[in-house]
Amino acid sequence: MPKQVEAGKLRNGSFVMIDGEPCEVRDVSKSSPGKHGSAKAKIKARGLFDEKDRHITKPADTMMLSPDMDKKVGQVVSQEEDVAQVMDMDTYETEEMQIPDDFDVSEGQKINYWVVDDRKLFKGVEE
Repeated sequence: MPKQVEAGKLRNGSFVMIDGEPCEVRDVSKSSPGKHGSAKAKIKARGLFDEKDRHITKPADTMMLSPDMDKKVGQVVSQEEDVAQVMDMDTYETEEMQIPDDFDVSEGQKINYWVVDDRKLFKGVEE
């Protein structure tokens, strides 16, 4: 279940949903409340999956959704081009995952990945 967080309490490195996409917050700036309005929070974030920059301005007391995230370790069972079949080291379930071109993984190697709202994101090879 996604958690809710106030827009004014977000910090660099935290995670938030913007336009239905999970994003990592890069910068937050807050303006002081004016004579006729509330304080505003300007949020700059980058999408975890599409790496697009997103900018949004909200009242500082607005509640925003924070995505469900699980950090996991898996083992590569097989690989065909840029798709690897990965076995979760906790549950022993296997699932397919997209591997970026700049990473070289081989069968039997352990990797780190995140599960973000039922989507899998490859994070790197475990040393």
